[in-house]
Amino acid sequence: MLPRVLPRSFRNLLVTIFGLLTLLVSLPLYLYSSSVHRQQLLVDRQENLQSLAMATAAVLAENLVERRREIELLAQTTAFRNEPFSSPNISAGLERLKRSYQHYSWIGLTDTTGRIRAATGGQLVGVDAAARPWFEHGRQGAHVGDLHEAKLLAKLFSSDYPGQVVRFIDFASPVHDAEGNLRGVLSAHAHWRWAGYVLAAVVPASAARESIEVFIVSRDNQIIHPEQGVVDPRVPDSDDLVAHVFQDWGGSQPYLTAAHAVSEPSGDTLGWRIVVRQPRDVVLAEVRGLQRMIFVTSTAAGLLFLALAWIVAARVSQPLARLTELARRVEGGESGVDFDVKAHSRELQVLSQALGSMAQTLTEQKAALLAANHELEDKVAERTAELSRLNAELQSLARTDALTGLANRMHANERLTGEFGRYRRTGTGYALLVMDIDHFKRVNDTWGHPAGDAVLRHVAAVLRATLRTTDFIGRIGGEEFLVILPATELEQAVSVAEKLRAAVEGAPVEPVGRVTLSIGVHAPTPADADEDKALHDADQRLYAAKAGGRNRVVWQLAD
Repeated sequence: MLPRVLPRSFRNLLVTIFGLLTLLVSLPLYLYSSSVHRQQLLVDRQENLQSLAMATAAVLAENLVERRREIELLAQTTAFRNEPFSSPNISAGLERLKRSYQHYSWIGLTDTTGRIRAATGGQLVGVDAAARPWFEHGRQGAHVGDLHEAKLLAKLFSSDYPGQVVRFIDFASPVHDAEGNLRGVLSAHAHWRWAGYVLAAVVPASAARESIEVFIVSRDNQIIHPEQGVVDPRVPDSDDLVAHVFQDWGGSQPYLTAAHAVSEPSGDTLGWRIVVRQPRDVVLAEVRGLQRMIFVTSTAAGLLFLALAWIVAARVSQPLARLTELARRVEGGESGVDFDVKAHSRELQVLSQALGSMAQTLTEQKAALLAANHELEDKVAERTAELSRLNAELQSLARTDALTGLANRMHANERLTGEFGRYRRTGTGYALLVMDIDHFKRVNDTWGHPAGDAVLRHVAAVLRATLRTTDFIGRIGGEEFLVILPATELEQAVSVAEKLRAAVEGAPVEPVGRVTLSIGVHAPTPADADEDKALHDADQRLYAAKAGGRNRVVWQLAD
């Protein structure tokens, strides 16, 4: 019986309707905040992060171009083009440029062989820098080098940055004389801390409160700023970034991510990009707040509506409850029930009068109906019993072999299916015996079909008398029988088969005399796909018994 789902009273029904209406109003709002508003928020936040990435990349590129331009302009001054490398004007020019930008750590001038001839503070003068990348590139034109650890300058600045790896950005430009011949290379090394100053000037102060992080990422997808303290350092590739989708950074939660390439300051290919990220929990905090507000507001409104509905429904439902109670009394067999109920509406008054008239009519008809029911029940019981008997006979005829009284092929198929299914479920084995009367055609040809029928009935009787009551036996062909031995192992089944063969052989029948059986035995195994396969295996052993000379039991096929 299905459980009752609808409310049992008008009051409960009305309250339920109000509750559903509240749900229908609040659910779309909740879904809006979960889907539409969430998606719009992601679009807005993605645009903000992308704008920040673009602005940061632009400022960083502009700063690189400005530093490169400073070196180019200094290399084109008269002193650097014409005066000797030892000229005080060259040293003064280097010092002025270093003081103009706080992050220049070292600026030097080499000759065409790479020997440093002048430098700020006199540092590294006379050192051969021909193997440095900035010298090689600076000979060809203006150059901005990728971030690298200090080589020549490491010892010079080790005391200024104890315990830190000193890294620089190189800016270089060729120096030509008045005739355009190469005189040397002018190079400046800017300490990498300048990247932090650049980002601090661009990234808004609210970024920290909103957990927005800005990274400078190198060509090989490594974070080069900030240099430490970065959580979840697996930076997504640019090709993997999908707008409005949270990216996996290898940590406990994904991030909304935006990226923008840093424009190249010269012919060099730094391959830098600015990557900005914001945690999912922070991005979706506004959505969750809106969802909480909708939930609290909807719950409060729903409770208020339910209370009002309960009060209003009570005034309407009380007369209905009283009418229901009186109707139940009539239903229980009580007579003379008075349906005079105080109602607040004309409809309920009419309903009360109608129910009173109906109760009186039902009482009068009840006696006549009871008498008719008794008579009808007697006839139905008689017909039902007769129908059951006929059905049982019909079912028996449909499942029984008319000649031998054994189960027929249809019944045998049902039993085969049932036993195989039980074996699959429980693992309890069983055995199949397929047997055939030897030379049965000779019996029919010699003594006629009546004698053949007598042999079939005789063999069936011997088999039935020899088997257990729990065993199944059926005739599945002309002279072929099937025995199913439940909960029987192969060795036991072979013993039973031999017993059956001996019993038939030892009970001659007139006028034929001695009758023999060939029997194939098989105990189904997990290798059998279904009951038909198991029966086929038993048949194969029966054929082997026939081929082996008949009047024998075969349970194992020769290799």
